[in-house]
Amino acid sequence: MKKLILATTLATLSANQAIALSCVKSDVAGAFQAASTSDLVYVVLKGKFAFTAVPEADKLNPEAVSTDSVFSGRLLTSAGFTQQVRVAVTLNMDCAASWCARITPDTDYIAFVEQTETELTLNVDPCYAFAFKEPEQEAVKRLENCA
Repeated sequence: MKKLILATTLATLSANQAIALSCVKSDVAGAFQAASTSDLVYVVLKGKFAFTAVPEADKLNPEAVSTDSVFSGRLLTSAGFTQQVRVAVTLNMDCAASWCARITPDTDYIAFVEQTETELTLNVDPCYAFAFKEPEQEAVKRLENCA
């Protein structure tokens, strides 16, 4: 009986590990379209987030993480990434199954940040639909054309 329970447990764990996160490849133009048609208000930032390191996700018990950061870089205006900014941004990094989003401090990003009357929040899902690490110049130009 113990062997049957062990075999069933191992089969279940193997099956769960075989399930993969399937993300539709997002791009800055698609994110711009989604943000512009949303009921929420977004600002588009290009630059770096500074914050205390976030712990790595525990693959067996992943947890969403929220942390305060300071963003330094540029804000997208109708003329492009022209306005220099340094602002506080709350980072909410979510998980799906064992896949967790993580933002790397002091690394270039294009980020679609939700703006309310009181704060700026970057909600990052495991597919990184609104956060683009180390964007290529072509992506930057495409966003400036969208604006």
